[in-house]
Amino acid sequence: MLTLIMHYSRVSTPPSRTYSAATAVLMNEVFKCLISLVFAYLHIEHPNEATLAAGLPWATRVRRLRKLVNSIFSLDCWKLSIPAILYVIQNNLQYVAASNLDAATFQVTYQMKILTTAGFSVLLLRRKLSSSQWLALLFLAIGVGIVQIQAGETRTVLAPLAEDADVVTMNALIGFLAVAAACFTSGLAGVYFEMVLKNSQADLWVRNVQLSLFSLLPALAPIIFSNHGDLEARGWFSALFRHFGLWAWATVAVQVLGGLVTAMVIKYSDNILKGFATSLSIVLSFLASVALFQFKMTFTFVLGSGIVLVATWLYNQPANRASLLARDAFLWSAARNEKHREEISVYAQRLFTVHAIRTTSTSSSTSSLSSLPSIITPPFDSHSLNEKTPYIR
Repeated sequence: MLTLIMHYSRVSTPPSRTYSAATAVLMNEVFKCLISLVFAYLHIEHPNEATLAAGLPWATRVRRLRKLVNSIFSLDCWKLSIPAILYVIQNNLQYVAASNLDAATFQVTYQMKILTTAGFSVLLLRRKLSSSQWLALLFLAIGVGIVQIQAGETRTVLAPLAEDADVVTMNALIGFLAVAAACFTSGLAGVYFEMVLKNSQADLWVRNVQLSLFSLLPALAPIIFSNHGDLEARGWFSALFRHFGLWAWATVAVQVLGGLVTAMVIKYSDNILKGFATSLSIVLSFLASVALFQFKMTFTFVLGSGIVLVATWLYNQPANRASLLARDAFLWSAARNEKHREEISVYAQRLFTVHAIRTTSTSSSTSSLSSLPSIITPPFDSHSLNEKTPYIR
């Protein structure tokens, strides 16, 4: 859904009346920060009975707020600055891609994030992939390449819905380069985020607040430097939300709320359902592009999309049961005490839910699922995660 709404919001009006993508990215981070702050505050442990009996609700609120502030501005909070900057770059690149690619091509090409995430996992985390996963990555690269044969370096000219002399011009080469760069930053941010969370015990919502806070400055930078004169002439508020209409706000809303939905899907579903959801999102984007944006179906696009669908399905297939049990037995035997075992479970749960919320700002709320579970595997049976996770973020 996000791919369709984002693409429509960018091509439905002339270039001279298109809203600022940088403003949309900034609003996305602001709303995520506010929502995460609320849940982080509510998730702080409740006061003891003695405090309640004393009838000092204001003291309770002050204590909880102080604890929340201390958690947010902890000594290791700076580590979240790197993935925060990468996510901001990624989100801005997506708007460039959505402005230059049709929704179907964008959706299919963006599955390259599976390839980049796998590559960074192997390089930085020394993670080993199964032979079927390597085969799936090969199919994925071939499928995306075939899809891009159709686009090539052509330029598509669309008539905007609004009555204006301007026209909307889409450059497939620029769109592909933007998607490739977005996939690169997505993979690097995700793997780095996993490295940060390995030795972290911070609350999940607190981590989201930290990510959003560190994202505000890089999200605000392109607005200041690219529209400095306009900001002074029109005023900050008018220049910031110039041409910011219904579809622009809809794009921001889907980005913000989609992260929460993704986290719930990750918790309550398995890898097969995630792969099915990704495949379904690609098919729906293709059908919607044909119906709404006069997208022309060609043999090369159908062939490439089919290969990408097969690669996505193959990559998300669960590993051999025997190898899963052997891996789990090794990790649990290495955990010499109960505390270490609990840390393993907490780490896996944190990693799945927090990263999911961030990556949903990328494509659709379902398409971002495929790159997560197969690469970032929990150190125990994946089915036990759904049963033991006490909450999501």
